[in-house]
Amino acid sequence: MSHTVTAIFRTADVADLVRRKLGEVGVPERHIHVAGGADRHDDVDTLHLPDEDAAAYKQAVREGHYVVSADVEDDQVDASAEIMRHPEQGVDIDAYEADYRASPDYAATTGAAAGTVGDEQSIPLAEERLKVGKRVHERGSAHVRTYVQEVPVEERVRLREERLSVERRPLDQTLTGADAEALFQERDIDVTTQSEEAVVNKEAVVTEEVVVGKDVTEREEVVRDNLRKTEVDVDKDRT
Repeated sequence: MSHTVTAIFRTADVADLVRRKLGEVGVPERHIHVAGGADRHDDVDTLHLPDEDAAAYKQAVREGHYVVSADVEDDQVDASAEIMRHPEQGVDIDAYEADYRASPDYAATTGAAAGTVGDEQSIPLAEERLKVGKRVHERGSAHVRTYVQEVPVEERVRLREERLSVERRPLDQTLTGADAEALFQERDIDVTTQSEEAVVNKEAVVTEEVVVGKDVTEREEVVRDNLRKTEVDVDKDRT
């Protein structure tokens, strides 16, 4: 789902910084819009803001401020809101809009001021409209740390070992001729014994993985309030 985040900044440099930082968190360039400059207030119309907000944003541009608006996805809302919240030269839009609606400029723009024209007197009728926005705040955080733990292990292995064995066996055997002569020749015999020993090696094996992420859900909330509205009663003199 796409969301629109919008903010006012006092200088072009800050607005450009915000635009670049939004790009760094993955917001496409075509989804980031900047309107600004004293003579470019009509550019606000291209941002497709609600009518009740557009007048305040236009006035901000007339005063030389800059408006940055971005269309972001669900997983970009937190980072985008944080970027727009941090610059020191950002403007508190709620306070700005309240001041602007109370100013003569707003009355002149909307025709809300009462006045007399010729023999006619106009009386403005006003009403409050419910404006519901969304504000992102942190609900909690998790810190994941990995550490190395040594665990003692043991493994059984069978080892083979050779030992030299010398045994004299009695015989009674008569040999003649060459066989008898061979018995009286000197001989050297070398016998080598062997034994096995355990050789330990270690290998790293991935046994499981821990995946850290965020599950995003949406809920619908009903906002209730009381709105004021100006009514008029006309009492005519009966003749």
